Amino acid sequence: MDNNRIGVLNNIIFQIYNIDDFEAMKREVLYSLRYLIPYKCASFLMADAGKTHEDKKYANPMLSDPVCNPEKYTEMEKKYLLFEDRDFSGWILHQNESSSFRITDMISDEKRMQTEVYQHCFEPYGLHYSLDLTIASRGQLLGDLTLYRARDDKDFSDDEVWCGRLLCRHLNARFYVNRYGHFSVQNVGIGQIGNLINQYMLTKREAEILHRIMQGRKNDEICEELFITNNTLKKHLHNLYRKTGVNSRVQLLTLERNG
Repeated sequence: MDNNRIGVLNNIIFQIYNIDDFEAMKREVLYSLRYLIPYKCASFLMADAGKTHEDKKYANPMLSDPVCNPEKYTEMEKKYLLFEDRDFSGWILHQNESSSFRITDMISDEKRMQTEVYQHCFEPYGLHYSLDLTIASRGQLLGDLTLYRARDDKDFSDDEVWCGRLLCRHLNARFYVNRYGHFSVQNVGIGQIGNLINQYMLTKREAEILHRIMQGRKNDEICEELFITNNTLKKHLHNLYRKTGVNSRVQLLTLERNG
């Protein structure tokens, strides 16, 4: 990967964690992605926790709320949602695991072009190839990011699939925080915190604050439990960001995944 693409990738990761408004983040990431992985259309779909598939094989939530770039393809994604249960690749979404895959790795062009989903949703809009990024965390489907290309374009490369897999890791974290407000970290033990203390040379107070952040505590709760002021907490958070090399609370929450 050349330096220009590395710069674009870093910018996208920065957007994922640092654009506070979740909808604005999705739009900005879609716009920037075209400079990393060129596409004709790209879209985010959310997993709707309130709606599940009628097919008893799938207990997972259905997809909803498309956000597309360019926006004119929103109609296409809404049509896809009507055919979602008939999508042959739907089983991948229901593995509850993050993944990045080309549609051509799953089925031949000849067979796919005969499917209802292709004929009703993709072909009328001049779309043929796709790269799917399944967004899932801790056994829960959270959403999907799909990039599309026309038939006259080249299929997505191995390098682009790898880039998608890398982005999945960061999207998983942001989508989970968006749904729950914090990570489900009941399994974060003292041993894991100990590893982070050694890795980043944290003080006792910094470790106490980090542990509480990973337990989903809010700032006022941390201040009350540790008998410190909000200004003091901010100073400790600044030091935590500096030592761990992160720029936001959301990034700080991902440390236990890496530690």
